[in-house]
Amino acid sequence: MVRPPQKYLRIAFMNTNQTTNPAADSNVGGLLAKWRAAVEKELQGAPFDKKLVATLPEGIRVQPLYTPSDAGRTGNEAARRGLARPVGQGWDIAQVYRKASAAEFNASILDALNRGQNAVVVRLDAATRAGIDVDAAPESQVGADGVSLNDLKDWTKALEKVALDAVPVHVEAGAAALPSASLYLAAAKKAGIAWERLTGSLTSDPLRELALSGKLPASLDSLWADQAGWTLWASSQAPRLATAGVDASLYADSGANAVQELALALASVRETLSALLEKGVPAVTAVARIRTTLSAGPDFFVEVAKFRAWREVWTQLLEGYGVASVLPRVHARTSAWNKSSLDAETNLLRVTTEALAAVIGGIDSLEITPFDSLWKQDNELSGRLARNLHTMLAEEFQVKDPIDAVGGSWYVEALTTELAQKAWAQFQTIEKDGGLVAALRGGSIQAMLAASRKDRVDAVDKRRAVYIGVNQFPNAKDTPKTVEGIPGTALGARKAEVAARRTSWTEAKPASWPGLIECALSAVGRGATQAQVLEKLVAAGAPTTLPEPVTQYRVAEGFEKLRNRMADLASKGKRPKVLLAKMGPVLQHKARADFSAGFFSAGGFELLAKETFENGEQVAAAATKAGARIVVLCSTDDTYPALVPELAKAVKAAPGKPTLVLAGYPTEHVEAFKQLGVDEFIHIRANVRQTLETILEAALSQEDKR
Repeated sequence: MVRPPQKYLRIAFMNTNQTTNPAADSNVGGLLAKWRAAVEKELQGAPFDKKLVATLPEGIRVQPLYTPSDAGRTGNEAARRGLARPVGQGWDIAQVYRKASAAEFNASILDALNRGQNAVVVRLDAATRAGIDVDAAPESQVGADGVSLNDLKDWTKALEKVALDAVPVHVEAGAAALPSASLYLAAAKKAGIAWERLTGSLTSDPLRELALSGKLPASLDSLWADQAGWTLWASSQAPRLATAGVDASLYADSGANAVQELALALASVRETLSALLEKGVPAVTAVARIRTTLSAGPDFFVEVAKFRAWREVWTQLLEGYGVASVLPRVHARTSAWNKSSLDAETNLLRVTTEALAAVIGGIDSLEITPFDSLWKQDNELSGRLARNLHTMLAEEFQVKDPIDAVGGSWYVEALTTELAQKAWAQFQTIEKDGGLVAALRGGSIQAMLAASRKDRVDAVDKRRAVYIGVNQFPNAKDTPKTVEGIPGTALGARKAEVAARRTSWTEAKPASWPGLIECALSAVGRGATQAQVLEKLVAAGAPTTLPEPVTQYRVAEGFEKLRNRMADLASKGKRPKVLLAKMGPVLQHKARADFSAGFFSAGGFELLAKETFENGEQVAAAATKAGARIVVLCSTDDTYPALVPELAKAVKAAPGKPTLVLAGYPTEHVEAFKQLGVDEFIHIRANVRQTLETILEAALSQEDKR
């Protein structure tokens, strides 16, 4: 059998266009009815929707079975299947290296390029993006989430020996383009590289910086003018570079679900396009220069569908501007939302499924976050693992080859359609609020994200959503992680170097582009810094601010704080001990004992679970001997009425009056048991984290009274 080339293969579970024959449709309907009847018989009266239909955070109801009629059609199916990059070429391996100096960055990126990376990412650190040179910046912002590059010497060193005309370079400039553009172009010229041969992107994204920090280093209007001037100039002088960034991943890292992230990405594109058009950039030019960034989150099929839905809603938005279909340049970044410093190697599993979802969904470039990036500066091991994952997906698993690998799956097509429709509706709501900036100023975006974040955190706290190593199956050997900073001596030397090289500004500010970039190129050639270019050539008007920024949060933070606190107590010999009072035969207490062990392990408590007991006096004696401040009764609802009175009396008479916890929630007896001395109930509907925090406080309070 002769197989077609891999790049023409299309893995399709089912074809959505199969059934246009009424007889065939009728047959499917008949089979579906028989299946439904058989399932309901097996359910024995239990509600079908409650047992077999799941509801996603996006409000989408996931059915147990899909047929051709479920796939849905919107008229933009062609867009969801398209790719901006050539099929089979693969995506840009766009790993980020966070360094405090240009030399460290250069060493890392050259090593990465020799080991499989095929693109360079220059993400400026928080200080530089805020328009502050290293010698004036807060130390916490230097090297934070990027590299500290201040002047031409920095940029030249950072890109030394990098073939800029052969490797795509993606520069994430922050709020303003001109400072980074002038330095990058000057470095390229110094290396003998013609600007028209540069590929990749050099993008400013003032909306991201505004939402993330709550303030901009200049007025938003002046930053739009900067982006418009750079876009027009680059369209002729550096035509292969994207110039305008739209990053919605920060909203996902604030708790946004997939629908909200897509809607906020749409609102960002709409705001950006309108600003560029107002500043004189033709719509076709503006659209072709935008590079969008979306997160790759934990729900595999939702994320696959999200990237497909993005191309669909993008196309729909462009129709409103009268622009023919231009497929978006899409960058994906594995989400920080679900990563944890607890059992951190599990992050490797998380980013693997996220990366797979992104490349199946169709992206042009991808950043896979190293598993230990929450507390470590870049290191060789985690960086290599993240980088090699790209290669495995592309070469070993050949994920780069199929065209729209999930195309035709009735479930994925239905999910894509629903995400696109819901995202468009949410986008229209934002537009009714006056657009993204107005909604951020009014606080409606922050309120929407807070509500979504609360619901998703609640699901983790109650273990409806399982995170291995965090709220289930914790690693007892975990130790608290200390966030690495930049050594003081290294930072001091860096500050001195930049201060010594900085020159006085002598150039007069031109009225407009291209004079502005010519002036900037002249200034940086003499030693001007990024901050100087921003201040002298970009900034105008009062800096734009928000009442409050968008909150960045990780869903594991609550459990991390609890476990770190417990580790601190353990180091002082004060970690509370939990005695599992297993009463009755094994079959009577085992299920509740296992549940209780998992419940308390999620908080890092010390468990005493080897003994079984016959009466309350034995339990009280064992708790006193072991110094247990918490006693958990493990048995059955049927036996509790007989066990609780005697056990509670004995435990509360013991020294220190240990906290008494009941495993289960026998509704008809709860109030009576509280009167007898039961302090807390643990059960499958409990908020695990909050309950553990309450129990911990009670135990520590009893310890203080001893």
